[in-house]
Amino acid sequence: MRGSEDIWEHRRIVGLIRKRVDSSPCTTRDIILHMREEHGHDPKPHEMERALMRSERIYKKSEIVVDGNPMSIWASIWNATEEE
Repeated sequence: MRGSEDIWEHRRIVGLIRKRVDSSPCTTRDIILHMREEHGHDPKPHEMERALMRSERIYKKSEIVVDGNPMSIWASIWNATEEE
C-alpha cells in the first residue's frame, strides 16, 4: 500500500509544480520557494524535471554535447518574444 501512496504523492507534487510553471513566468528558484512556502515541500530534481517536461509552456529548443554528454536546452513560451 505504501508504494501506491508514494506514487500519488509524487503525482500531486508534480502537478503543483506544473501549476506554478504554467501560471506565470518563473525561475527554478521561484518554483522551489513557492513549493516551500505554499506547500511545505522541498522539490526534488526528478520532480522538477517531470513537471517541466509535462508543462504546456516549456519546450525543447535544442541539444548540445557537454563533456561528451548530451544536454537538452529548454525554453518557455514566456520568454519567446525575448529570443526573437
